Amino acid sequence: MNISSKLSDERFDPEKPPGGYEWWYFDAISLDKNWSVVIIFYEGNPFSPEYIQYSDHSPADHPAISVSLYHKGKCEYYSFQEYKSGKFHWNDEEQTVSLGTNFFRREEAGGLVEYELLINQALASGHTIEAKLKFLSETCDEDLIEESEEELHRWNLLQPRAKVTGSVNINGRKGKRSIGFTGTGYHDHNVGYEPMKDSFDDWYWGRFHFKRSTLIYYLMNQDGKEQKKGWLIDQKEGKVIDLLEEHELLDHQKTLLGLNSARKLKLTGKQTEVSIQQSTILDNGPFYQRFLSECIMNNGSEISSATGISEYIKPGRIYDEKYWWMINMRLRYLAKKPHWVQRSKGFYELTW
Repeated sequence: MNISSKLSDERFDPEKPPGGYEWWYFDAISLDKNWSVVIIFYEGNPFSPEYIQYSDHSPADHPAISVSLYHKGKCEYYSFQEYKSGKFHWNDEEQTVSLGTNFFRREEAGGLVEYELLINQALASGHTIEAKLKFLSETCDEDLIEESEEELHRWNLLQPRAKVTGSVNINGRKGKRSIGFTGTGYHDHNVGYEPMKDSFDDWYWGRFHFKRSTLIYYLMNQDGKEQKKGWLIDQKEGKVIDLLEEHELLDHQKTLLGLNSARKLKLTGKQTEVSIQQSTILDNGPFYQRFLSECIMNNGSEISSATGISEYIKPGRIYDEKYWWMINMRLRYLAKKPHWVQRSKGFYELTW
């Protein structure tokens, strides 16, 4: 994996080959820990059967966006929409991305970077969301995290920790709700130049915001080669204060769909030990899991805890056709009529 923390590396790449993908990822947890949100913009949807079954399709043929809003560990709103070809628009001069009625803009000034996200969706099931969120942070040092390898996946860490403010109005699982959101968030940008299954076998990654620092990690198995690291980043200085390179994966559990993942992770650095318990499953599919997790950190002088979002993916399972009927109930192809499940509030919520 190529790793960077440079804003200049966030530029859109329109020359990705068939099978390639690009995404812009945002997540946040409210200060009271009751609400969490994950929003991902894609050009080239790596989870789409309509994309991966055709070796000649361009990423531009399958732009998508996923939006997940959780309340106390339960999904309150979910959508995964794949748009028609050419609907993804990047404006390099204005630093904006638009996809249908969804949009984000990046602005930089005075050593700060801010992303403004506008989400506006009305689903066939009757669920709706209108959200306006701002992710504000200091600009990362360009050498915060940098590894140049001959890999076909690039990870660009842009906001290890951001202040998130805004509003969310939904007609969700429990009806209409208006939320004033204040919390802590994260943003990164990824580009892949081959099908995801060719880049790695499986991947754990996550982030936890402590009072004075943020932990970010990825544990990737890549054709027998391991790329497994964690970074503890000082909040005030914006510097890596410990590199966590030793790891243990414990308490493996297999789901009903056969996905086998570790529910406990241990990472160790020179001064720091962390234990991550992936306790609450937010999203549980045949190839992917998202958790609301708890992390205990011991840095030798104090023990502290944090709640964060962590994830696990085994991309080869995306290509197993026996799971596609489940994916197609959740993934809305806007070039086609909605799946009958997506037209029913009750049935669609069962897929969340």
